[in-house]
Amino acid sequence: MNDALTPVLEIRGGGVTFRDADRREFHAIEDVDLQLRRGEILGLVGESGCGKSTTARVLMGLQALSAGEILLDGAPVPARRHSLAPRVQAIFQNPAGSFNPRRSLLDSVAEPLRVWKRGNATERRERALQELERVGISPQMARRRPSEVSGGQCQRAAIARATVLRPEVLICDEPVSALDVSIQAQILELLAELRAEQGLAMLFISHDLSVVSTLCDRTAVMYAGTVVEQGDTSAATDRPRHPYTAILHDSVPVLTPAAHAGEGLRMRSVAGTVDGRAEPGCRFAGLCPLVQEDCRAARPELPAGAHSAACLHPLEA
Repeated sequence: MNDALTPVLEIRGGGVTFRDADRREFHAIEDVDLQLRRGEILGLVGESGCGKSTTARVLMGLQALSAGEILLDGAPVPARRHSLAPRVQAIFQNPAGSFNPRRSLLDSVAEPLRVWKRGNATERRERALQELERVGISPQMARRRPSEVSGGQCQRAAIARATVLRPEVLICDEPVSALDVSIQAQILELLAELRAEQGLAMLFISHDLSVVSTLCDRTAVMYAGTVVEQGDTSAATDRPRHPYTAILHDSVPVLTPAAHAGEGLRMRSVAGTVDGRAEPGCRFAGLCPLVQEDCRAARPELPAGAHSAACLHPLEA
């Protein structure tokens, strides 16, 4: 098997179904296919509730699949945390909330080494200090608690905790959305440096297409629990084929002359429209400004290819 061609982490036909008290089913994700290659950063974009975080939890082994499988280095693995860690680690949206408030940053970063029995206590502290310094946290600051440092510093410590075991994959679930713009840029630069230094593969989850376009090699766009478009980031963001991706693109704030204001696609205003998971046709048909009759009858699949869209009438055509 060619390691260069084998995805380090993959989900095939992934589905997660929840049931409420009345036994009604809700498909959080359905038929999700994603491949994360070695050394690349894959962006996963979509609005809140589209299934991005559920997909992340599945890939971290925190959520069991109802359908499909997870593959690590091409081999199926049980979707359980112990089966994937320490090779797959994560950083989250709220850095302070992911730390024990009573422990220092240093103790928290050293904790994974203790859990996985890496070295003695002295060696673990030295390794944790080195990792914290590498992400810009001084030894003096490392001894502070999460409430005693800024959000950006806390997120740097969270990155150190995720990388101290030298994982192959880093799952980044909205890691900069809670930070101000200047700190966002610093964290994005740090992640790019870590990829270059360690050859990390990263899944970078965001609702912000502009953030993804600055960092990611490829991008997958999710809507209503499934991937509707994927491809190289430059193609997916600059030449979108799915109407939903085009709407996301047009919603990114830019400085443009007033004469161009209002150009681009906009979602249809349909009272009572849901996200289409239970509809027989395209999930986006109820809101698509370019909907046609066949869109309501057939559910489009995502074809194979370098840049593809699950749309019966892709924009390029």
